[in-house]
Amino acid sequence: MPLLSRRFWSACFLAAVVANVSVTSHFARADGEPAEDFLKRLRAARYFDTAIAYLNRLDQYPGVDPELMSAVSLEKAQTFIDAAVASRSNQEREQFLDDAETSLSEFLQKANHPRASEAQIQLGKLQLFRGNQSLMGEVDAEKSEQARKHYLASVKTFDAIIENLKAKLAEMKGQKIDPDNEPEKASLRDTYRFEYLQAQVSAGETRVLAAKTFDDPPKQAKPILDEALKRFTEMADKYANYSQGAIATLYLGQIQELLGNKSKAIEHYKEMVETIDADPLRDAKFEAAAGLINIYMGESPSKFQAGIDVGKPLEKGIRPNEKTATSVQRLRVALAKAYLAKSVDKDNQKATDMKRAKSSGRTLLNEAAKIPGAHTEEVKQLLSGLGITQEEAKLPTAEQPKSLQDALDSARTILAATQNIEESLKLLDQEKETDELKAQKEALQDDLRNTYSIGVQILRAGLGMAHSRTDTGLLTQARHFLAYTLYRQKQYRDTVVVGSYLARNAPGTEAGLQGGLWALTSLQFLLIDVPKDENDGLLTQLEQLGDFLMETWPDNPDAAKAQGVRIQLLLQKDDYEGAKKLIAEMKKGPEQGTFQRLLGQLLYNRALKMRIDGKGDQAAPIVADAAQVLQTGLDSISGNLIPGEAMQAAVVLARVYQEQDNSSEAIKVLDHPRYGPMKLIKSQGPPNKNFTGDLYSIAIKVLFAEMIAADDPEALLKRSTGVMEELRAAYPGKTGQEKLSRIYRRMAQDLSNELKTAPPAKKDKLIKVFKVFLQRMVETTNDEATLNWAGQTLIVMGKEAMPPGAFKATGQAAELIQSAADIFKKQMGNDLSKRYQYASALRLLGQYKSALSELEAILKQNQMMLDAQIEAALAYEYWAGEQKNAGLSSRVYNAALSGGRPGANGKNVIWGWGLISKQTNGRKEFRDKFFQARYHVGLCRYLEGKKANKKATMSQAIKDITQIEALYPDMGGAEQRAKFDALLKEVQKAVGEKPTGLKPFKPAAAKAAA
Repeated sequence: MPLLSRRFWSACFLAAVVANVSVTSHFARADGEPAEDFLKRLRAARYFDTAIAYLNRLDQYPGVDPELMSAVSLEKAQTFIDAAVASRSNQEREQFLDDAETSLSEFLQKANHPRASEAQIQLGKLQLFRGNQSLMGEVDAEKSEQARKHYLASVKTFDAIIENLKAKLAEMKGQKIDPDNEPEKASLRDTYRFEYLQAQVSAGETRVLAAKTFDDPPKQAKPILDEALKRFTEMADKYANYSQGAIATLYLGQIQELLGNKSKAIEHYKEMVETIDADPLRDAKFEAAAGLINIYMGESPSKFQAGIDVGKPLEKGIRPNEKTATSVQRLRVALAKAYLAKSVDKDNQKATDMKRAKSSGRTLLNEAAKIPGAHTEEVKQLLSGLGITQEEAKLPTAEQPKSLQDALDSARTILAATQNIEESLKLLDQEKETDELKAQKEALQDDLRNTYSIGVQILRAGLGMAHSRTDTGLLTQARHFLAYTLYRQKQYRDTVVVGSYLARNAPGTEAGLQGGLWALTSLQFLLIDVPKDENDGLLTQLEQLGDFLMETWPDNPDAAKAQGVRIQLLLQKDDYEGAKKLIAEMKKGPEQGTFQRLLGQLLYNRALKMRIDGKGDQAAPIVADAAQVLQTGLDSISGNLIPGEAMQAAVVLARVYQEQDNSSEAIKVLDHPRYGPMKLIKSQGPPNKNFTGDLYSIAIKVLFAEMIAADDPEALLKRSTGVMEELRAAYPGKTGQEKLSRIYRRMAQDLSNELKTAPPAKKDKLIKVFKVFLQRMVETTNDEATLNWAGQTLIVMGKEAMPPGAFKATGQAAELIQSAADIFKKQMGNDLSKRYQYASALRLLGQYKSALSELEAILKQNQMMLDAQIEAALAYEYWAGEQKNAGLSSRVYNAALSGGRPGANGKNVIWGWGLISKQTNGRKEFRDKFFQARYHVGLCRYLEGKKANKKATMSQAIKDITQIEALYPDMGGAEQRAKFDALLKEVQKAVGEKPTGLKPFKPAAAKAAA
């Protein structure tokens, strides 16, 4: 932050401390804000001078925690480090870092202090940071040597930490600590273990950085790199279950790259990039991606597309709180280079793709240019190559005011100037965009920023002149202006500090209310950028400020908005009861109704999640609660213009009623004269892109539920057909067809779920009604997506009509599936997806030879179509079961296991279960299919042996299953494991063994570290 503002806040706060005992108590007393919390707030708001001055006088304040008093030097060091990071002046930054190192050295003289290891780590990090700082800007031999000096000092510090912690952990290991009986010791051990791992990473990382300062690292720094390689290899092997062990993979890649082993470097970088997307690993993933792209770009010719494929998904997923990270800038620069290489590849790229690549590269460089760091010079050069030059942005300076009144007068003039500039910008926004107009707007925006900046400087300087006799009215006005100006500048943290102070020190006034509201809104903006696991402090501030505003201005509608913010926060934290209580306390009106509808939808979503987690019994009362809250919120609506969220809430309520078998109430909601979405969608349009599909899908389900109960369903059947026509009309064109297909697939899945749980009588009637409906749809349309949905739905109904355990359709099931087959046969042409569905229908009908011929044709075009391979293996397996001749049956079972239908190269086009399991083994996305294939390998061996009365073949099935059990004890999860267990017992019984089944399974315990 600018030096002027730091001086102002030092003067302001220290004057208040000296002059006002109550303020002093607020700073340090146990019954006020704890001193440690106050320090954190000062540092978070970047009031570093004030924090240092406060620490210098800490012994003068009553009620300060003795632990904090004993660690003043350490807290000073942290403050100096934070100030150095925030500083824009190199000279000032170096002084801060010198002060920090001095403070840490002073603190480390207390060798037995509980926070000594923390201070050692801080010192090591500081030395590491100073090494990084030495390499800022254009690097020369002197800078490299200076950086190396800091890095090697850091290595020494971290190695000392490692030895110290290693000894402590070894001593604790011998004590055999019981976490239940000795929680404090266990907690201390965990702290030491974490610090040990962190120090190991830092020691290795610093060695790598030190090696990079040499002109020829593989020769000049080989001992350093070998030691780092040894340490990180051990970490990656021994601590793979810890984030530090996972991050070691990144450094292994960097070391191998420095040593010239590119293939090993690529292997490690890829492993890091492809690891799970856990928060502690994201920084390392960015670094690894940048390293991988740089290697690809160093190839001849450069593999820019491979680099783009690696970096693009990660860059798109950058979170707001990550945008300033050094690793992100490295990724942006590396990815920009790949795009720029693509933009000049005239031989292989289309003109539009080259233009798009250049634009992407430029955008990335512009983003990186906003963040100062070691990449700055390279970014400038790259932008210069694109014809873009950058000038250092300098903040305007202001003349020092003579008094607080003078500062206020100047601030009023500045405020008027900003209003004039904003009015000019509004007028320009109405004009047609041209290059000249764009330049004008950019110049005005610069003027606006500069004018606000001057206003902040003047007001802070004026407030710095305040004393105990200063008129409180003038102080309130100045703080009011300052809070507004900071808010307009989007300096949200500063706005929170000034606005909150203004609200609490000017209660009941308009200025106090506005300051509080600006602070409240600023806290909301800050919450957007801060990760959920780090926002507890902001949430607490927001909650306390919201309560204060409502208590102080109870009848003000603007202050009442604070309650809405609190409700939103409670809902974010899944505190539904707390939110429900606050909503009930709100005044009746549109805002209360809005929150009731929001709460109702969130309660329903919570119930859905509980069902997925297998907690259906607990979900039922929550669904009932959701229905009551939604109904109340919808009934509160008055007027003719219905908000879009209310239409969405009505759809959710209709879905809830339908799930509760209360279709008559669901129809009432959908057709309600005031908020019914079936009517509103025609007059107001859909409130979001998914709404139309959601509405008509639930309408179809509700209408069918009504048809089942109706004596004469003809009118409802006619309306259902009309709803389907409206759904189809809402999604025209190719893109519309794709969306319609997704909606249809969801409807088919919903029907399948309903048929699975419906009682036999209801299931039978539902199938009959739906069959008539589908026949009408098929007879009256040529729409591809609708016909495909009809076929899929007939397959679903056919499968559900089959008896449990049956694999060949008969009776009504066969009729339904034959109707589906007829649809797919007419439709399929060269469409592999429809041909696959046709083949699947033939297999269900028992027409195995025809099904295999269709599947062979599909697999000749795309042998990697896994669903078709599985379908073919099933066809062979079921066909084998129908063979009366044991020898013929064995040959077909062998085809199910080993494949069939040789291609032109002599290899089987159809893989069979054995090759399916081999192709899916070790691939997470196909884990379920791997275990499905292995189950059928055992099943086919058993069935073949049983039919041929061959004990050896059945014994092979036992071996197949127990081998998989030895390799994968969980057997693919509880459901799949139960199938394996039942099959194994059946086979064991058939060969005369005791049917013991699988061994008892317990999940493996997590590995302990150190």
